[in-house]
Amino acid sequence: MKRHAVAVAVTLAVVPAAVTGCGTAEPQSGAALLASTPITVADTGSPVGTTLAAIYRAAFARAGVDAVVVPARGLPDGLAALDDTRASVLPTFSGAALALLDPSSDARSSDDVHEALARSLPDWLTVADSATAADDVVVRTSSAVTGAATLSAFAPSCADATVRVSGETDVPDGEAVLATLADVYDCRFRARVGEGEDAGVLVGRALTAPLPPTAADETTLTDDREAFPAQEVVPIVRKGALDDSAASALETVAGELTTADLAASVERVAAGEPADAVAQRWVDEAGGR
Repeated sequence: MKRHAVAVAVTLAVVPAAVTGCGTAEPQSGAALLASTPITVADTGSPVGTTLAAIYRAAFARAGVDAVVVPARGLPDGLAALDDTRASVLPTFSGAALALLDPSSDARSSDDVHEALARSLPDWLTVADSATAADDVVVRTSSAVTGAATLSAFAPSCADATVRVSGETDVPDGEAVLATLADVYDCRFRARVGEGEDAGVLVGRALTAPLPPTAADETTLTDDREAFPAQEVVPIVRKGALDDSAASALETVAGELTTADLAASVERVAAGEPADAVAQRWVDEAGGR
């Protein structure tokens, strides 16, 4: 399982003992109160957000922890839901959360983004271990360009190539992605074409703007200079909201959820399958590994 040195262990809340009106019942411990209070998992509303929320809820349920999904209107509202206690867990992407909380951060690698995100959170929130599932920028070349495996090696060919950005409705930062390629790799394309037009280079994201299935003569170029910040799946959590069983559910997701797993699950949800059923299937499969 991937671990980050700065990941803060989810701590058990210390909750004042409850006092009943008649004064004869035994006061509940903090652990008992936590066990009787459902965990609330924020669903940010996109197919990926809905799928992630369902996966975390199912993982909690498998660990014997009651959890419910609550709606949020995108990542900003998901973070607000953590602040105002509508939600206790927010599944999101590390780089996206960091960009919202600390736009000036220059962190790029997995560890650096995770550490910077942890520092950017208010004292009552923490970020647990990330999964290997990630919504990284994907740059793919067609058969018109051969011999390049990295963006650095491909960069001299940019001026002769056309580019298409996949999923404009899901990737509003398409212009920013192309600008980053130009700034970091000096990669400036001959022309940008629209959806459905042939292009020598395709740009998308692994999960939120997936590219068409890879052909045998296509190559995905490695971002060897870490131009784009890591976008790993992470849960942001209200401190004291989870007990040990719930914390173990987070570890299950961190240790088992891959990009391929999540992409397949999102595809099924986008095709109309109930998110809870899709998530339960993944949790059952992960539990058997």
